[in-house]
Amino acid sequence: MDSYFEKGIFLEGTLWVKGNVHFGAHIDGDVFSEDHLIIGDTGYVKGNIRSYDFSSSGKVDGDIFSENKTALLKGGMLTGDISTYQLVIDEGSGFGGSCKMIDAPIKRDRVRVPKAEKSRKVKSPLSIETKDELNTRPKLASGDKFLNLSVFRKLSKIASIFLAIFILLGTLVFFKSTLNDPQKIAKSGYDLIENGKYEEAEVVFRNALKKDRNSSELYAGLAETFLQRRLYEDAISFFARASELKPSNANYKISLAIAYKSIGNLKEAEKYFQLGIAENPQRASSFYDYGLFMEEKGDIQNAISSYRQALAFEENFYKARYSLGQLLEQTGKLDSAIAEYRLALKNNEKNAALHLTLGKALLKSKNLSKAAAHLNKAVNLMPQDLQARVNVAEMMMDKGMLNHSLASYQKAASIQPENAQVQSGLGKAYLKKDNAVDALKAYEKAVKLDPKNAENQYQLGRLLADAKQFKNAREALEKSLSLRNNHVPTFYELGRVMLAESKPVEAESLLNKAVIGEENNTTYILALTTAEVKNKKYDTALSRLLKLVKTDSSNLDIIFSLCNVYSKKGFYTAAIKHCENSLNLSPDDVEVMNRLAWLYAKKGRNLDRGIELINSVTQVHPNTPKYIDTFSELLYAKGDIVEAVKNIREAIRLDPENSYYKQQVWKFKNITPLNLRVPEN
Repeated sequence: MDSYFEKGIFLEGTLWVKGNVHFGAHIDGDVFSEDHLIIGDTGYVKGNIRSYDFSSSGKVDGDIFSENKTALLKGGMLTGDISTYQLVIDEGSGFGGSCKMIDAPIKRDRVRVPKAEKSRKVKSPLSIETKDELNTRPKLASGDKFLNLSVFRKLSKIASIFLAIFILLGTLVFFKSTLNDPQKIAKSGYDLIENGKYEEAEVVFRNALKKDRNSSELYAGLAETFLQRRLYEDAISFFARASELKPSNANYKISLAIAYKSIGNLKEAEKYFQLGIAENPQRASSFYDYGLFMEEKGDIQNAISSYRQALAFEENFYKARYSLGQLLEQTGKLDSAIAEYRLALKNNEKNAALHLTLGKALLKSKNLSKAAAHLNKAVNLMPQDLQARVNVAEMMMDKGMLNHSLASYQKAASIQPENAQVQSGLGKAYLKKDNAVDALKAYEKAVKLDPKNAENQYQLGRLLADAKQFKNAREALEKSLSLRNNHVPTFYELGRVMLAESKPVEAESLLNKAVIGEENNTTYILALTTAEVKNKKYDTALSRLLKLVKTDSSNLDIIFSLCNVYSKKGFYTAAIKHCENSLNLSPDDVEVMNRLAWLYAKKGRNLDRGIELINSVTQVHPNTPKYIDTFSELLYAKGDIVEAVKNIREAIRLDPENSYYKQQVWKFKNITPLNLRVPEN
């Protein structure tokens, strides 16, 4: 029976469900299903899922274990790993984890039986009349409409009854024709199983067993119908009967082992694996199944041994070779694992999963060029598998293969440009390549597509701040904080924007939160001292900087910040000392040269050296008002009032709203420089 949990329902806790279940609801917890679990486009599961079949067009934050088939449909997003026998990923879906391909849910070698005769085709009740017959049917007169309709309904019922009898007779004839041939019945039953018609197959086998109680094939077939539906106790019962009737059949014993394993009876599972292998010691698939069993038990060495035995009998058994490679890699034997992956690929060159696995292993071994070749091969075999390209791009980025990573993201963007995950990855790749312009464009698009992604909002805000688009930067960073309210880097970036917008009080509050979050982050501390200086908290800022300089005496930013604080306090001698140290560390830093020249002017000493420094600065930046102001201060200190006034008027022309420059004009005209004053008697 199908069940539906529609949009608007919120469920919390572990769920155990039966039958085909469709979720459009919000589920906070793990979900276990023995049948087909469907997550609709409005569905959201925050937890792990275990089912037989699984499909999703909604969102899942957790791992998926699907015994048979997993399908990520258009719009479906999965953040987690997948373990499944068969994987289908539609264009427009998203997958942010790894995938492990497991063995089929049922391991068996079916008895080869001859094809059964095709049963006679019978028309369905909905297609009794041909098109020509319908066209020649007499039309109803308007006045006889209801009477004729009633008659027609009666005739239809009669026709349906005769048709049902006809179908029943046909079925009986077919059943009679196959009654004395268990293999033919088994073949028809297995055909139904392969088409997923387990209940119908069960009916076929049970009816046959009423006539023949000694056919091992029929008991085994019936057991299969239960095994496929995870009715393990029933499966065990009928596989046991099949094995009693035909003790030499290794397949029945292996199936029993798999059923016992499924219910957690490892002792019995072990027993029947051993019996099955003993019965047919050259059956590769038995050793493979036994290897999976050992792996689940945690007996890695015996699992490795079993996979090797499977390969000894079937060299091209690629699943066994893949599983062997996985365990070798897990146990630190990376080179041996790579060798097994290569052999698995030998006859499976178009297997994308194998190329992906080998590529990842080669990345680990730092063989980057060969890794890139296999990873690219994987995504080329799945050209529309967007998530595969994203995963490959991320792996390459992590290993520093920036060109390959960027190319993979660009290809993904060409396939699906309106995907937020792709655009954010593209932005990250551009940032790694120091291409801030294209990174900004990518993050702008990512945020437009998914405005509730806090990380994308943060990256966008940071880039906008660097581009001096402070209003937009502030909006993006504030949005990021509303989505992720304790993110320390966002506190810092937003504080930096507030400083740029001349909001030092707000800046200090935000930067203080950043420093509390990362108390040893020099960059954050320096930004906080800048805000404290703007708020005239000179002593607090000075205390922080003196602690920093003890641990890093050669940090230019720390030393220059000390120079700045001492300048604000009027301690020019100490400021000059730290500024000269800064210049020694960075001789071409224009800000350091400007500050030192200004300090020389304030102290009235080394004025020629100061003019030399500021001339070097203005040659590179001839129309910058603050540098012209420093030059005018030096001229004033030397007593050249006329030139000092001339230069400060040029600064006013370039920045007419600056009141400080206007005060300078008055000072130059009315106050004698300190070093030129005549001492009083």
